[in-house]
Amino acid sequence: MIKVGLDYHTRRSYLSILNEGGTDAQEGSIDTALLPGLFEDLGEAEVLFEAGYGWPRLVKLLEGSKVELKMCHAGDNRRIANDRRKSDRRDAANLAVYLRTGTYKPVFMPDDGIRDERQLVRSRAYTVRKITRMKNQIQSLLAYAGVQKPAINIFAAKNRYYFDTIDLRENTREALNANLESYDFHLEILKRLDDRIAEMNRKDPRARLLKTIPGVGEVTAGTLLSEIGDIGRFRTAKSLACYTGLSPGQRQSGSSTRMSGITKEGSSHIRSVMVQAAWVAIRLDPALREFYEELKQRKTAQKAICAVARKLVVSAWYILKKQVPYKARKPMLEDKPGVARGTISRKAD
Repeated sequence: MIKVGLDYHTRRSYLSILNEGGTDAQEGSIDTALLPGLFEDLGEAEVLFEAGYGWPRLVKLLEGSKVELKMCHAGDNRRIANDRRKSDRRDAANLAVYLRTGTYKPVFMPDDGIRDERQLVRSRAYTVRKITRMKNQIQSLLAYAGVQKPAINIFAAKNRYYFDTIDLRENTREALNANLESYDFHLEILKRLDDRIAEMNRKDPRARLLKTIPGVGEVTAGTLLSEIGDIGRFRTAKSLACYTGLSPGQRQSGSSTRMSGITKEGSSHIRSVMVQAAWVAIRLDPALREFYEELKQRKTAQKAICAVARKLVVSAWYILKKQVPYKARKPMLEDKPGVARGTISRKAD
């Protein structure tokens, strides 16, 4: 089968084609819109490209073609990333070699349904960040106007009257009102997105199982399902934990092994919601609380909560794999520190 390294761009792409013997058959640039016709002439082929901006466009463009698309992560291709003479031609040639030798790390390509769900939960996360920035901007505006910071939460609905009581100059008042209107507008958007995520979860029985994990609500369950996709692509719970970046890093040389902080690789969206869920979980699950307190005596609170978040991810893997709800164990003081306190039932309740 022909091997093709494709350096994809929206308007013009570069290809490096290797024949079945592994020798160069053809290379050059082409108008991206003409790719379907080219691959139709080539026949069956394997095509490797790097994950990047707009890659779903390529998938849709080549839909129905006799090509097997494979995607790899740009950061894992050191031969390309560290190339001092980087060009589209050299990138395509390196991708073709990676494909022929099998020396690349494949990346999961979610289908339209999963990408659709991801758009929803990720838009919700972006909206939350916008609301946080607007809160900070409003507080900065008040501070610059010389307003003393109150002891109340000025963004709570019951304290909204506070903004009307502030004595401000005309232009500053207009700026404050504009920021408050934008803040309210994004709160409405957030509510709509939350309602849509809850509606999406009601149609998926896996979401109901995930919400049995302490600290996991509608948003966290929706994020887990959309970011994980098919749980079958993770052979073990450890592999899912590594995908979330919540596993500790490791450096080994000879007899020396040094562990570092979490890797922060993989899905930052899962990592973010699971850390937030962990703070709630230690209040709801006594066993997880005990584990957190024990670990906090030897490490920082942030490291301890990341360890709790990793436990929740492991529980999510078992729940999705076995299709059973979460069931916590009672705290066991005689257990060794670091041993999991939470588990899941082997039978559905």
